[in-house]
Amino acid sequence: MAATSSTEDEQLLQAVLSYLKKKNLQQTEQALRKEADIQGDEDSLHVDKMKQVLTTYKSAQHQERALSQFGALCQFVEKSLEMYRGELSLVIYPLFVQIYLELILGNQPKLAREFFEKYKGQQEGREDDLYQLTTITTKEALQLNSIFSHFRSNKYVIRMCKDSFNCLLSHLQDNSHVLLLNLINLHLYVDVFDGLPKQPSQLALSNSTMMGDGMKSVNQQKMHYGVIHPPALLNALLDPDEFDDPGGEADSDPKKKKKKEKMILATVKIKDKTESHAPPPGRIPYPPLTEADIAANNETIQELTGRYRITHGNQPTIAFYTFLNGTEVVNCANLSEDCKLLAAGCQNSAVKIWSLTRNKIYKMKEAAELDSLNLADENIIDMIIDDRTGTQSLTLYGHIGPVNDVASNYNKSLVLSCGNDCTARLWSLQTHTQLVSYRAHEDTIWRCAWSPLGHYFATGGVDRLVILWSMQHIAPVRLFSGHLGDVTSLCIHPNGNYVASGSSDRSIRLWDMSGGGCVRQLTGHKGTVTSLVFSPHGHLLISGDEKGSILVWDLSNGSHTATLSNHTDTVTSLAMSREGGTLVSGGMDCVVNTWDMAFVVDNCETELANEDVLINMSKTKNSPVLHLGSTRKNLIMGVGNFYSTDKI
Repeated sequence: MAATSSTEDEQLLQAVLSYLKKKNLQQTEQALRKEADIQGDEDSLHVDKMKQVLTTYKSAQHQERALSQFGALCQFVEKSLEMYRGELSLVIYPLFVQIYLELILGNQPKLAREFFEKYKGQQEGREDDLYQLTTITTKEALQLNSIFSHFRSNKYVIRMCKDSFNCLLSHLQDNSHVLLLNLINLHLYVDVFDGLPKQPSQLALSNSTMMGDGMKSVNQQKMHYGVIHPPALLNALLDPDEFDDPGGEADSDPKKKKKKEKMILATVKIKDKTESHAPPPGRIPYPPLTEADIAANNETIQELTGRYRITHGNQPTIAFYTFLNGTEVVNCANLSEDCKLLAAGCQNSAVKIWSLTRNKIYKMKEAAELDSLNLADENIIDMIIDDRTGTQSLTLYGHIGPVNDVASNYNKSLVLSCGNDCTARLWSLQTHTQLVSYRAHEDTIWRCAWSPLGHYFATGGVDRLVILWSMQHIAPVRLFSGHLGDVTSLCIHPNGNYVASGSSDRSIRLWDMSGGGCVRQLTGHKGTVTSLVFSPHGHLLISGDEKGSILVWDLSNGSHTATLSNHTDTVTSLAMSREGGTLVSGGMDCVVNTWDMAFVVDNCETELANEDVLINMSKTKNSPVLHLGSTRKNLIMGVGNFYSTDKI
């Protein structure tokens, strides 16, 4: 027994020293070397020796010892000081999974099940993950499960303060828990930071992730999150005088005048921030603006003038379009950028388009008639339209199977759709025909999204890829890989340089369209990320999930700034007002919420109460929200399917 004890002490010492060395904790390592009278170099502490320790895990004796050590760790965490308990508890879940998988790989399914049943109560809020884990009872089942295969082959990331880390390390060393220490060393990445332990809100985000906290190094990469708007458009967005103020009350009322001055200072600050962090011109090659683009920009500037400002005192106006008898037909819907065009994707493979104004959808003249036109005529755009073909609605066929998402481009000349047939299809609203069928995905495509600047669009789906496309090429421009689950939401940054993707792996990634890498990895959702939207000035990203939570992220450093909670079911759509002052969210709970984003930004360091940040809550009539939009006058518009029964 003395020889066995001596060997275990040596293994423990090797494991501890190697871990300290890897974490660059030089003072602690040197102190331990001096105390143990170790003079050897790093070769004596090679990681292979720790792997040899872990291979002994396969014996029944060591399996029982590992279970005993895990039980002791759970008791230690439970009895630890409250200020450290939250961070220390972060290691419980990944170790629980790794020990369970070790038992499965060691052909001990019965022991693994007993271990699972004994300690599953320690994994609060992990019900979905635990259900998946119970399906793994053999080595073959582990290989077929992409989530836990990745869990096994990659390190789970935990961020904790130095005091919590030292507390954990002391417990493992003092009690000779060599097997747990080696599991931590091989399967966990502990990012130690100086300062106080995490706050409860931060711990809640860490406890909900699938693979731990996002890598700090990823979120430290430089990102051009600013937006350079044309001067006329920027002035229309930021100038408080452009807001509708009947009778000029803001100038006569001292309180309103002071508030207006504060708004001016805030808008100048936003302008400086957004322009100083904007990407250099030409970083992403966009083609010159067409006449249709220029006309759309001019129309935008004109319509922004005199828009309504939504506040707690000025409640929003909401127009909601409902599909009757559409629950078995309409899968998705999308409002154009100006909310004048509605597109829907259907179960029967059709793409339907409606004009929501008196302006009809016209078709271009036939080729024979176009040949006779003078291309130099200044009215050529109007001349190519066939006035006889005007219609309020249009149906397009081409997909083979259900259509899962639709999106129209900025000037409403093109509509993009994707579906179960693994294709994305581009439709022309001028010829009423399909232009291109894009093929690269290997399975169902769930989402598609246009760049706000046009020309580029992105798709994502079951194959866990985000693919960037260009209208100039039939082949993909970029393939972004990294998600562990289906890509369930997409949005392209207002400056047209980054793609944001949300996934069933509960993470959000921002991809650089120029370099191709992941520049932000945002973790904290407790369910599938179902909706994304950027703030108009580019420095914020807002995301919603299937649990009804809305998270606000600061893209300058990838930090979580606020959580908005007033939905009881999946958040299906998010939209921002033109100047970014309000956020609108809709969900499967038949509710449309309007949030004060200006208050959120000003109070991001404090816990927000709904009465302070929630401007309005409106219920639809048994119609879960499919899509929301905001007109240039800040009229909120929504679309949903009507359910004839009270049960949604």
